Amino acid sequence: MSKSKKIIILAVVIVLAVVIGVLAYIFFGVVGIDGKRTYDQSDSVVNNVSTGETVLDDTVVYQTMNGFGASACWWSQDVGKWENYEEILSYLYDSENGIGLNIYRYNLGAGSKGDEHILTENRSTECFLQEDGSYDFGRDQAAQNCLSAAKKLAGDDLRVTLFCNSAPVSLTKNGAGYCSPEKDENAPWISNLDKSNYDEFADFCYNSADYFLSQGYRVTDVSPINEPQYNWRAWYNDDGTYSMNQEGCYYSKTEATAVYNAMIDKFAGSEVENNGCKISMFESGSAEGDDSTCAAYLDCLIGKGPKYVFKNKALRDYFDTVSVHSYWSSTETKQQAADYIADKYSNYDVVCTEYCQMTNDENSGVFDLISQEENGTNGMTIEYGVAMAKVIVDDLTILNAKEWDWWLGCSYGVYPDGLVYLNPDDHSDIQTSKRLWCLGNFSKFIEEGAVRIACSSGVDTLASCAFVNQDNSTVVVYVNNTQQDETTTLNSTGDYSVYTTSAEYDLEQTASGEAGNVSVSVPAMSVVTVVIK
Repeated sequence: MSKSKKIIILAVVIVLAVVIGVLAYIFFGVVGIDGKRTYDQSDSVVNNVSTGETVLDDTVVYQTMNGFGASACWWSQDVGKWENYEEILSYLYDSENGIGLNIYRYNLGAGSKGDEHILTENRSTECFLQEDGSYDFGRDQAAQNCLSAAKKLAGDDLRVTLFCNSAPVSLTKNGAGYCSPEKDENAPWISNLDKSNYDEFADFCYNSADYFLSQGYRVTDVSPINEPQYNWRAWYNDDGTYSMNQEGCYYSKTEATAVYNAMIDKFAGSEVENNGCKISMFESGSAEGDDSTCAAYLDCLIGKGPKYVFKNKALRDYFDTVSVHSYWSSTETKQQAADYIADKYSNYDVVCTEYCQMTNDENSGVFDLISQEENGTNGMTIEYGVAMAKVIVDDLTILNAKEWDWWLGCSYGVYPDGLVYLNPDDHSDIQTSKRLWCLGNFSKFIEEGAVRIACSSGVDTLASCAFVNQDNSTVVVYVNNTQQDETTTLNSTGDYSVYTTSAEYDLEQTASGEAGNVSVSVPAMSVVTVVIK
């Protein structure tokens, strides 16, 4: 065979290989996939079953924490006008007398204030963007007062997330902060944001972030899309009027992708991004795995399959974190979500950005208790706090969540959605739920930058997790969701302190001592934190 023929054959082979590779990439997504991130297992932890001894293995590490937070939605726009708003914020953000949260979720309102169709007045909002296209950052001043108080209490390192439930009403199709009602319940779900306004919505998010950064806040994230898989439609009443509970907006998978492409065009490489603020991925209404709505949105946004490979490259390159809410998710469904992410998107971190104990959520751990309350409940007792703590441990250990946020920092009325409960008619009437103090068993001691390490309590009924802070202190949290007192032995390599939340205690120090083997008492229905210096 002549040399020229060999060259031609070699060229044909190379071309065919490239073509096959491209086709495989497009149709199967198997070429060019980034190497998977995997976590080691600790044999000593895995085999520590029913020993009664806590085993920690700091050679096996998992996620690095952003921290813990709560949303200022629906209360800060009132509380910021009260004479004692700083006292109220101290329960959430003071590390001495409160629970030391380090993440503040600020609601960028859509401007539905005065909308008579929203049933609860404090769920309507002011908006910085005015109808004529100008900005008035003097609006929402009471909510800004609360943010300022949180920063004063938590310090300049307070992480601030700006999130939207809807685009501004001046940009929506119907001029409202929610989707229009339909008499036909089977009518197609329609987004309330027209594609012609995607760029303007991106401008709104950017300008809002730029404003708060200019005020000295550490804005780390802007989240423009909340739970897009729900229809967020108002409903017709029997008299022909219509009503809605809150602001919200539906987006199809492809619409969400298009919105994010507009957002990234605005943010990527910008001054705002250079100051540490990025767009975060859509916040899924629940954590689910294969064949779920959550997975379908993830695939459209960052997948490499044939439908999306050329449409979402900018998104794949930009995002590094998946955002989910902990509603409606059992331990099993969270494991399915973790498996799905580990299989397809293992290089993305996970953050759990919203949760409360929905009265119709059978996975909350308190569904039976809620069902017994004919007139509703705020869920103030330890049963509710411990159930929430078990959800937190699951999210931290199954999903490897690097952030965990509760829904409403403060609440009024009757619903298990708050940490602190307020009385609009008597501002001095401040009630703290056991959820507040149970969350504090995590947030007060696990700092930003802490790394989770392998851990097992050695007691079948004690859920646990452990972290090493940047100052090398070790934090171990135990959750006893049973009616029986438990004990585990922990080898403390330094001086230790024990903090307990139970029916009797509100995050109080209940023991301390020097290095050595420590018998840790974890009372029935309690959350216990051991801090080793």
